[in-house]
Amino acid sequence: MAKCNFCDADFEAGPGDLLLVCPYCGTAQSVQGIKFTDHYMIRVHYDEGEAKTTLLDWISKQLGAPEDLSSSAQFLKSEQIWYPFWISRVDADTTYSGLGRDATFHNEWPQMRGAYKRFEYFWKPESGQFTRRHEINIAGIPNIDEDIRHHPIPTRAKEFFSNAHAEEFNGKVLHSTIDLDTAKGLAKQMAIDKQTQLVLKEVDKIEQRNDNINVGETFLIHVPVWELEYRYGNKKYRASVSAPTGYVIESKYPRSMSFRAGGIGIGFLMLLIGAVLIALALDLLGIGAILQGGGLISGGLLAIIGLLLMYKGASSKEAKESI
Repeated sequence: MAKCNFCDADFEAGPGDLLLVCPYCGTAQSVQGIKFTDHYMIRVHYDEGEAKTTLLDWISKQLGAPEDLSSSAQFLKSEQIWYPFWISRVDADTTYSGLGRDATFHNEWPQMRGAYKRFEYFWKPESGQFTRRHEINIAGIPNIDEDIRHHPIPTRAKEFFSNAHAEEFNGKVLHSTIDLDTAKGLAKQMAIDKQTQLVLKEVDKIEQRNDNINVGETFLIHVPVWELEYRYGNKKYRASVSAPTGYVIESKYPRSMSFRAGGIGIGFLMLLIGAVLIALALDLLGIGAILQGGGLISGGLLAIIGLLLMYKGASSKEAKESI
């Protein structure tokens, strides 16, 4: 339990929560009771009914989805979760020197211009500079769903956090398990990693580098997501829908019987063709090795693809789609 330092209310908080949001007055504060003012939110534009309609609409358009899903699906749970994220604007400047890999080519084939019989690799000195502004997004809670973690946050639409707005939808506002200083430290390291990725596109070995990293504006933003669960047939499926935009962040849904049957049929046909090609390449039919190496490779690939299609079609595991 925790006590709000501003309205004196008691509310629940976990042992790892470092930045708390009072569910009564909406004040963000540290565990020591210090008010945190740079606290924002993205406003809800899709209520529960609209989120459900959007989800079923989207699923109905996916490949292999049952035609009667929209009318037969029954929603079992719906909850609006406000996930905390730390956003940092980081200015990064990196100068570097290193070695890039290059090659010299010898003995061009006369039958094919641009193709060479022999080539030799060598190391070539390279240097340069990258100056970038990164917007770093850090989830404020551990074990967050990866699709939610990486879903874009429209920060330009942010406004100061309003607990009353979250209460309109019975939203559950989660506390952050990391504080401001930790968020800035993580943002700095992530910016360095992004700069490293840029440098490694230019050189294979970094010999020297100098990084000037400035972590600027850093704020906490709560993003509302509808967490939905529905039943179709005898199985349950979960989905996450963005409350501000209506985008289906991720959803699991069943494949129709006709789609699964088609997968098995096409897979079996490809497996059969692959087997015939392999047989012709190995002269298993007694008519001579007609296709030889090429037929063996093509037949093997077709057989593997056919087996995969048959497995997918026969599997009763629900399919997952992300955007």
